[in-house]
Amino acid sequence: MAVKPLKKLERGEAAAVESPAGKGGSRPFFVAQIGQRKRLYEEIAARIEQHLRTENFQPGDRLPPERELAQQLGVSRPSLREAMIALETAGLIEVLVGSGTFVRALAPEGFKLPWARAGDPGPGVREQFEARKLIEPELAFLAAEFVTPEEIEILHKAVYAAAAKFAQGELAETEDYTYHVTLAEASRNTVLAMLIRHLWDLRQGEMWFKLRARVVLPEHRMEVIADRREIVEALRRRDGATAKAVMVRYLQRAERRFFD
Repeated sequence: MAVKPLKKLERGEAAAVESPAGKGGSRPFFVAQIGQRKRLYEEIAARIEQHLRTENFQPGDRLPPERELAQQLGVSRPSLREAMIALETAGLIEVLVGSGTFVRALAPEGFKLPWARAGDPGPGVREQFEARKLIEPELAFLAAEFVTPEEIEILHKAVYAAAAKFAQGELAETEDYTYHVTLAEASRNTVLAMLIRHLWDLRQGEMWFKLRARVVLPEHRMEVIADRREIVEALRRRDGATAKAVMVRYLQRAERRFFD
């Protein structure tokens, strides 16, 4: 089956901005007008879906590989992957491992992602992950100073329970959540801990399930366990620098799996 090419698409115009004090106002900052800018993954997904229709793709047609698509569309591969995950979750494309990505259905004009609320589908998986990269290493550093023996025991048990589930080929959603939220709360920064809890709540969305199912292999889970154990041991020693460094490595590995 021939692979149909996609034409290069240009980025949409940025949302308009205006001074909240009006023209000639004295307030020294600008605020984007809410509701005029789509999230990047939503914009790329909409453009891919529209192009599939205008170029006469039909259900069953195979799309070019991700790397080629990213070049044709003029976007980064991580951004493209996020958009493709959104289309897959919405049921418009289907990824068959070893065969490629195929059109599953064509959406009507003006299609919106089905999980959008008030017109906004929410932050995509990449945006969420970037927030974690900024915050979690610093929280690991802080936790080394403030973590209690009770919290270290909770972290230890969460790692042990996750390892047992991974060894049986199961997911460890509860244990993953417990580990990261407990670590965040051990920093004693309640604002950042609340944000981490929210980010892990967002990981229950279908886009994350699709992404993890596609890219996370058993050997990756064993790397996760090894890194988490190393962080716990660093916390026992009150070694914030090591806890932070291991968390950075942990997230870098995850980023390569998810988005490269």
